[in-house]
Amino acid sequence: MKIAVEPGLVDRARGGELVALEALLRAVQGPLYNLAVRMLGRREDAQDATQEILLKITTHLGSWRGDAAFGTWAWSVASHHLLNLVTRSPRQAEVSFETLAERLDAGSAYAEKLLQGDRGVAASPEDHLDARRTALACTQAMLMCLDRPQRLAYVLDVIFGLESPEAAAVQGITPAAHRQRLARARSAVHGFMSQRCGLVTDGAPCRCARQVPAKRLAQSRGQMPPGLEVSSAELEDAEQGLRELVAMGDAAAVMRGAPAYAAPQAMLQGIRLVVEHSGVLRQ
Repeated sequence: MKIAVEPGLVDRARGGELVALEALLRAVQGPLYNLAVRMLGRREDAQDATQEILLKITTHLGSWRGDAAFGTWAWSVASHHLLNLVTRSPRQAEVSFETLAERLDAGSAYAEKLLQGDRGVAASPEDHLDARRTALACTQAMLMCLDRPQRLAYVLDVIFGLESPEAAAVQGITPAAHRQRLARARSAVHGFMSQRCGLVTDGAPCRCARQVPAKRLAQSRGQMPPGLEVSSAELEDAEQGLRELVAMGDAAAVMRGAPAYAAPQAMLQGIRLVVEHSGVLRQ
């Protein structure tokens, strides 16, 4: 995922042109919102964080000197904010690999109990949709098992495809330090998936469809832990890519299979109101 900005747009925004500022914020809000979603695990937290990041970008435009690409600078502003953010959620979405493994084992056991004597029932279209949603929620849960610095390194490099030097610059660390973080994150995530995920390893015990009954039961009881909701439109847009990536049987490919999450338009409207009333830019 890249941040593409028209030439001259930043200079026009810094010169006080409100239309240019809006265009600049529109160019960055989607990628930054998607980073926030993957770092925080909940769309509500990601929306709040992205609004704060956009305001920081607006008020600190003068600190960008052009010695790095504007996209790299914007990623850096967002990354530092997300690394130090205290979310407003009453329950943190972060889990451990041990806790996630226990949850998946319990889901598989519940499905096995339900299926006894009922193995000839075909899966419905709703079942397939819920299985796909479960796969996306599970990959996000794996990200939340990493500490924030490792999660950031993994998302920037593996999922968003930033080259290592740029990913290191975004984090404010050396390329060698980035590679070390990335190696630890890869080992944890891919090791977990190779042992448990049926999308990666044929003999692994966990199948997305087997997690659906337990998920529905937890939802009916109001016991579903906070997680990432995926809209039908986003899921439909990503479906072909998901099938192709899953067919590769590669852990990194499966992790890249999440859709591009649509940023709420209300975010940019809110930022515009703040900018118009703050005197940050002259009209």
